[in-house]
Amino acid sequence: MSRIPLAGRAAGLALLAFALVPGCTCSGVNRGDVNLVSLDDEWALGDQLAAEVDAQTEPLPDADTQAYLDDLGGALAARTDLADREWTFTVLADPAVNAFALPGGHVYVHAGVLAAAETQDELASVVAHEVAHVAARHSTERMVKAHGLSLAAGLVLGDDPGLVRQLVAEAVGRSALARFSRTDEREADEVGMDLMVSAGYDPVGQAAMFETLAALRARRPGPVERWFATHPLGEERVEAAVEAAADRSAEGPPATDPEAFRDARARVLAVAASHRGSPEFGAEPERAPSRAVDR
Repeated sequence: MSRIPLAGRAAGLALLAFALVPGCTCSGVNRGDVNLVSLDDEWALGDQLAAEVDAQTEPLPDADTQAYLDDLGGALAARTDLADREWTFTVLADPAVNAFALPGGHVYVHAGVLAAAETQDELASVVAHEVAHVAARHSTERMVKAHGLSLAAGLVLGDDPGLVRQLVAEAVGRSALARFSRTDEREADEVGMDLMVSAGYDPVGQAAMFETLAALRARRPGPVERWFATHPLGEERVEAAVEAAADRSAEGPPATDPEAFRDARARVLAVAASHRGSPEFGAEPERAPSRAVDR
């Protein structure tokens, strides 16, 4: 992944710029929103955070599975208002069922998600949700609220590498960086479903993935602990997904081949089986009974 070096600007000038420029008042999902971090700074900050994440995690050593996620994620990102920006999608060699996004178009999906998803549409719902968080710029909005404008500006400028490492450690470990508000989660669900439909994925996959996660939690809570810590899943959220999908359908064929999903999932499960009990990857996640037929 390419990295964009942060410019060595003076903090005082940056703070002045942050104060005077009302951020992005955008079309689409961000219409009417004010974000005090510019898009260029957000993408530069994302590169800085991603470099730290990459240093603390291991990608799945499977080029075909990575290529599949690149295609699926790219198809969803291409349907956002930020399609002209650089996006990266990474499969992590982690059996936990989790996914998270950083500012600036960096989306990480644990191998455990591919193992848990029963259909391509379920996987697409997870990736679409994270893409929606990026497109709605939830991370930088949250950073300014949580740490204040001056500290957020310092992060953008690279003035506080210790805090960057702390945020990344939280994101990788407990995903504190990804703890969005319920309003943000609802918006990511809604925008994510729009992206799914536009890219040819069945919107029913969103509620189906919620049911898969709930079943996994009931059977074996360990692998999904991080997911539920950052993605609260109440009945109202499931009901909203069911209702939203009731009168919608995919707008054309899926952007990626369902067979490619099945192949990728099979490879992930094979890796899990070969590392059973290993701290590097762990055992294969327990499966909920299959309910859906992939498209």
